[in-house]
Amino acid sequence: MVLQKKKYGNLDMIALSFKVSPLYSLIFAVQRILGALLPTISIFVNAQFINTAMAVLNKKADMRAIHMPIILLAAIMVYQVLIGVLMNFVNCRAKIYYRMKLRPEMIEKRARLQYRHIEDPKTADLIKRVCPSVDENIREMYTRILDVTDTVVYILGIVLTLFTQIWWVALFILVSSVPILIIATKAGKRSYDADKEMAKVDRRANYLSDVLKSREAVEERSVYGYAGKLNELYGKRYDFARKFRLKVSRSNFIKNKMGGIITSFLSVITMLAMLKPVTEGRIDFGMFIALMGAVFGLSNRLSWGVNWLVEDLARRKEYLKDLTEFMFLDEQEDADVLPKENMTFSRLEFKEVSFRYPGTDKLILDKVSFVIENGKHYSFVGVNGAGKTTITKLITGLYTNYEGNILVDGRSLRDLSPSEIKGLSSVVYQDFAKYYITLYDNIAIAHLNQQDSLADVEKAVRLAGLSEAVGKLADGLDTPLGKIQETGVDLSGGEWQRVAIARSVMSPAPLRILDEPTAALDPIGESMVYKKFEQISKGKTTIFISHRLGSTKLADIIFVLSGGKIVEKGSHSELMAEEGVYYEMFNAQAEWYAESGHTEHLAEHSTEHSNGTEAIADAG
Repeated sequence: MVLQKKKYGNLDMIALSFKVSPLYSLIFAVQRILGALLPTISIFVNAQFINTAMAVLNKKADMRAIHMPIILLAAIMVYQVLIGVLMNFVNCRAKIYYRMKLRPEMIEKRARLQYRHIEDPKTADLIKRVCPSVDENIREMYTRILDVTDTVVYILGIVLTLFTQIWWVALFILVSSVPILIIATKAGKRSYDADKEMAKVDRRANYLSDVLKSREAVEERSVYGYAGKLNELYGKRYDFARKFRLKVSRSNFIKNKMGGIITSFLSVITMLAMLKPVTEGRIDFGMFIALMGAVFGLSNRLSWGVNWLVEDLARRKEYLKDLTEFMFLDEQEDADVLPKENMTFSRLEFKEVSFRYPGTDKLILDKVSFVIENGKHYSFVGVNGAGKTTITKLITGLYTNYEGNILVDGRSLRDLSPSEIKGLSSVVYQDFAKYYITLYDNIAIAHLNQQDSLADVEKAVRLAGLSEAVGKLADGLDTPLGKIQETGVDLSGGEWQRVAIARSVMSPAPLRILDEPTAALDPIGESMVYKKFEQISKGKTTIFISHRLGSTKLADIIFVLSGGKIVEKGSHSELMAEEGVYYEMFNAQAEWYAESGHTEHLAEHSTEHSNGTEAIADAG
C-alpha cells in the first residue's frame, strides 16, 4: 500500500512517488538533472564553437578543427529533441500507472470510512479535495521537487562557471539573488493565500455555473426562466474573485518587475565586469558570449520561474496536510466485505435506544424501544424529522454511536460482523441511487455473491413491474442506463424507482425497508407502490417508512414517532380506536383526500390491487 495512516511532510513529496514507481521516479530524476547540467555544458561547447569558428575565419586554425564543436552542438540539439519526445511518452505512461496504482487505494479507503464522515460537511469537503486528484497531486509534487533541484543545479552550474572566470562576480550574483528569491517566495505565498481565500467564492460560482449548464436543471431553467438572474449572480461572484486575484497579481507583478530590474542590473554588471578581462585576453571572446547568454537566461528564471515554483509548492504542501487528515479519518473494519449469504433473524429489538448525530446536540431518538418479528409488516410514521430514517441508519449499521442496545436474536448489533449486518437488510431509500451502468448490473449488484443471476434478475424485473419498460429497450437488460455512453438510455422517474425496488427484491436479505422512495409521488401513487412492494415481499419482513398514511393499512403494526419517541403503536384499527396522534394525522390527511376529490380514486385503486394480489403473490 502506498497510502498509509501517517503524518505527511516535505520528504514525502519524494517518498510517495518512489513508493508508487521507483522506475519512473528514477527516470524523471536522471532526466531533470541532466537537463539542469546541459546549460552549463552548453556554455563550454558554445564557447569552443565560437572561438574555433573565429580562429578558422582568421586563418589561425584548420577547417577540420571546427568539426568536433559542431558535432557536440548537434549532439546537444538532437538530445533535446529526442528527450522531449521520449519524456512525453514516459509522462503519458506514468500518468496512467499512477492513476491505476493510487485511485483504487483511494476508493478502498473511502469505502472503509465510517458513514458519519460522509454526512459531515467538513469531512465531505475534505474528501472532495483529496480523493479525485490524488494521483495528479502525488506526481506533481514530485515534479515540483525536481523543479527545485533543476533550478538549484542550473544556478550553481552557471555561478561556478563564472567563478572560474571572475570569482567576485559569481559571488556578487549569488548574494544579490537572495532578495530576488525572498520577493518571489512572498509573492508565491500571497498568490496561494489569495486562491485559498477565493475557494469558497469559486465553489459558489461553480455551483451556479453547473445549474446554468447541467442537463438535470434544463426543464426548470426553461419553465421558470431563471437563467438570466442566475447568470447575473454568477457574473457578480466571478467578477469579485477576478478583481481580488487581479489585485494580488498586480502587486506581485510590480514586485516581480522590481526583481526583474535587479536581475537585469546583475546582467549588466556581469557584462561590464567581463569586458576588461576580455580585452586583456584573460577571458576569450567565445566564453564571454556564451556566459552572457547563460547569465541573461538565469536572470529571467530568477525573476519569474521561482515565483510560480514557490506558489505551486505551497499548494502541494497544503494538499499533504489534507491527505494526512484524510488518512486519519476513522474506518469501519471489514467495510468492503460482501453480505453474508442466507442471513436470517427471528427478532430484532431496540432497547432504550437514544441517538444524536455527531457534532450536534439535538436528540433524534430518545430511549426508543420496539420489537420487529420475522415475517410481519411494520410501518413507521411521523412528521419529517421525527427520526424514521435514523432508525433505518441504525439497523443497517451506518451509525454505531447510539446509547442503549439493538439486539438481533439476542445478539448486540455492535457484535455482528459487517458481513452479517449487510446481509440482514435491503433498503430502497428516498434518494435511491441511479447507477449509469447496464440495467442488468443495476439490479444484479444487490446480490454479488451469486455469479449466474439472470433468472433472478428477470424475476425481479417482473415483480417490480419493469417488464414493459425492458421490452422497449433495444438491448433489453444489457442496455446502458444514463447518458454517459452513446447508446445509453435515460429512464423516467417512475422507472428508476422500479429499478431500485427490483434491487431490493434481488437481495436475499430477510428484512426489506422502504424508506420514503415515493416522496415525490402523490399519495395515491405512493399507496400503489407500497402495495406492490408488500405483495412481492410476502414471506419477508418489511418496514415501510412514510409521513403519509395511505400505506399504513398494509402494516401489521404501526409505530408512531413524535419528538424522538414512539408515542403510539398498534394496527390501523387499534390506533384509530384510540383516537390519539395517529387518529388525528389520518383524519387530517383523509380530509385532504376528500377536498381534493381523490377518495373515490383511492378506493378504485385499492380494489384493483386487491384483485391482483393473488396473481402477483403467485408470481413471487
